[in-house]
Amino acid sequence: MEYRIGIAVGLIATILYFDLSKEYYHQMMDYFDVVSFWKDPETVLADRYDRLFSKVQPHKHKVFIGFNGNIDVILNGPELLSVLQGTDSKEGKAIDVPVITSVSDLESVFSYYFAKETAAERFINEEKTWETIKQGIEKIKNKKYYIGGNAALIARTMSSFNSEITLAVPGGVRLQRQLAPFGVQVVETCRHEDDELHVIMEYAIGDKYHGHVSKRANRFIFSRDINNSNMSAISCVSEADLAGIDLVVIAGFHMLESQPATYQKEVIKTVIQLVQDHPLVHLELASMTDSNFLSLLFHELTLRVDSLGLNEAELEFLNTIIGGEAVDVKNAVSVKRALVNILKKSGSSDRLSRIHFHCLTFHVIVEKQGLWEGGDISVASGTYIAARYACDTPSYIVPSNHELRYHGNNLKPHVKESIGGYNVYTSPVLVCRTPLKTVGLGDSISATGLLYTTKRRLTN
Repeated sequence: MEYRIGIAVGLIATILYFDLSKEYYHQMMDYFDVVSFWKDPETVLADRYDRLFSKVQPHKHKVFIGFNGNIDVILNGPELLSVLQGTDSKEGKAIDVPVITSVSDLESVFSYYFAKETAAERFINEEKTWETIKQGIEKIKNKKYYIGGNAALIARTMSSFNSEITLAVPGGVRLQRQLAPFGVQVVETCRHEDDELHVIMEYAIGDKYHGHVSKRANRFIFSRDINNSNMSAISCVSEADLAGIDLVVIAGFHMLESQPATYQKEVIKTVIQLVQDHPLVHLELASMTDSNFLSLLFHELTLRVDSLGLNEAELEFLNTIIGGEAVDVKNAVSVKRALVNILKKSGSSDRLSRIHFHCLTFHVIVEKQGLWEGGDISVASGTYIAARYACDTPSYIVPSNHELRYHGNNLKPHVKESIGGYNVYTSPVLVCRTPLKTVGLGDSISATGLLYTTKRRLTN
């Protein structure tokens, strides 16, 4: 009888110990993952992500977000070009062009990025070409309309974490209607009757065009977006819209590339005046081709914000603009070196102290030491949502649907290292084998990461 009592007491003590020592419990589970040789790497990492985010919570912020929003029409890229054949379409060379003036230009630039299998975005400057393409779009049955624009997509993601959002974008009736279920309202003075339309030419693994077979899913985006290309939403924002705000997120500056340099400078100056006194500002970059404009944006605005978000194409371009060494965006060591180099360009009088980099297989956050907290969870939150978003499983990861391609973290959701005076956090992506959603993925990554990090309030 006594030994039974002893066993019962031992069991109760063990249960209480594990209940009270959840951190030790998670460490033990990680150990069992390692010795469970029958588990594949995707299952091990997915389990670790689930356990990590079962014990951490995002910060609830009041967030101001601007300045681009639109409606995306999503369709298959090769199918649209097939429909447009017979207009001014000609099967020519795969050539990149900064601005699209004809259907032939659209074919050329789409072919160029389809062969590279990277995302890009361009502006159509001819109304006649735009009308021809819209007529072609109407002939495609399998198309869908969604919330579009970096700022609007960031707002949608942050709202799902119960953050209170103030959104300043040129919001038409359809965009307002699609944002409403997420509890996001467009600033009243920014509302419009008509929506700006962006065309998302998606392609899947195995799609063929001009002799190339795609090995990954991606998209090419184009539009004739007048309001967002002028960044008209800036003029409808008042100081009252930023009162009591914890975090400012600004995006959509790539839309300014089609504007004269004098206008670009005026807009950047206005944005600086609007946000310069705010304690926490994040800038999200998107696809750019104009080296002069990117240089202007970096030196005049980027160095005056606290945090920067970008992908591999933007890192490669920005690194070249600032005179950095050649970067291999598929190599984590090379990426880390380039990110540190960018932060080194930020002098003692500049604000930039954090960069969130995301690509298909891994993410990296680099921070100046002593200024930020939560970088480890922040970077892991981005890879965690990337896996769920791409496979369209919002609440969980199905390991069999994913593939681990970056093996530098030893199956850990995040790894920290120090390089000089910088903290560097790396996280592996469970890559979705058959992506169902690609548009807005980068915006979701950066938005989620911002909700798991804080900047320390320093006093002199």
